[in-house]
Amino acid sequence: MDSTYNKLIDTGIKLFGEYGYDTVSVRDIVNDSGVNLSAISYHFGGKAELYKAVVVFLVDEVEQLLNELNADAFVLLDSTQMEIRLREIIWAFHQMFLSRNGQSRLKIFVRETTSPDQNFSHQYFTNMVNNVRDFFYKILGIYYSSRNEPTEKIDFVICVLMNMLKNIPQQQNLPLRCPIDFDDLFERMINLILYSRI
Repeated sequence: MDSTYNKLIDTGIKLFGEYGYDTVSVRDIVNDSGVNLSAISYHFGGKAELYKAVVVFLVDEVEQLLNELNADAFVLLDSTQMEIRLREIIWAFHQMFLSRNGQSRLKIFVRETTSPDQNFSHQYFTNMVNNVRDFFYKILGIYYSSRNEPTEKIDFVICVLMNMLKNIPQQQNLPLRCPIDFDDLFERMINLILYSRI
């Protein structure tokens, strides 16, 4: 894909995530990305279309991750292999939001899935969140069933996972809010999900 297009998507994630759609101007995007002003019109038509392209990019990124993590293959594993794979899956989701522009990605996700209106991006992100939820329902359901554990706790576990993802920016920027080291927190969450202990 065109490198200018990629630069604009990357800058869009960074700036829209950090400051929100309304606050970011076309000039901000041009200055941060280092591209020519006409590039936004050429590739997207304007700021609104760039934002939609960012939304599509982020949603597709998560959908691609879900496909790579392959819930259908997970259900064929034995209990021991499931434990190992679950750890890898949860880590993969966290790495997405700890990577370059990861906090901005997460801020866009949170902002759009909690927005009160039913605009294009809100619905698109809502559908993506539902797909993530369905993915975890499938793999956690088969994992807990294989261990003869109640599956009623899946809703609680998914809630813990989602909230931990949403709190990553606070964990990184406001350490006083989360005095527990991130790696320790991750291990405790894994223990809670896999073994019902912290």
